[in-house]
Amino acid sequence: MTAIMERASGRERRVDDRHDVRVDATVRAYRMPTLTAALLDVSAGGAMLAADARDYRAGEEIVLNAGRIEVVATIAWLNEKFFGLAFHRRLGPHELGWLREAGRA
Repeated sequence: MTAIMERASGRERRVDDRHDVRVDATVRAYRMPTLTAALLDVSAGGAMLAADARDYRAGEEIVLNAGRIEVVATIAWLNEKFFGLAFHRRLGPHELGWLREAGRA
C-alpha cells in the first residue's frame, strides 16, 4: 500500500502533522562520509529526505543538519532515492516553524 493510499484510508501510523518543505540538509553517520540531501517533509517526530543513501542502512543512527537545526535520528526506512528518519527528540514549534519558513524560500 502506498503512503498516499495509507493516508487516504486512515491506516497511516503517524500522529504528527507533516509539513512539505524543501531545505538543503546534510546527514552524518559514524565513520561515513557526509551525505548531502534535500529535506522534503518534516514533522515533530521525523522527516523524509531525498538522496542516494545506498551506503546507509535502516536502523543506523545519524545526525541531521538542516540550516540551523541539528537533531539525532535513526533511519527508519530507505530506498534508492528517499529515506525516512525518526528523531530521537521531538522538534519544538520554533524549529518546525523555521524549517517551514526556510522551505518556502
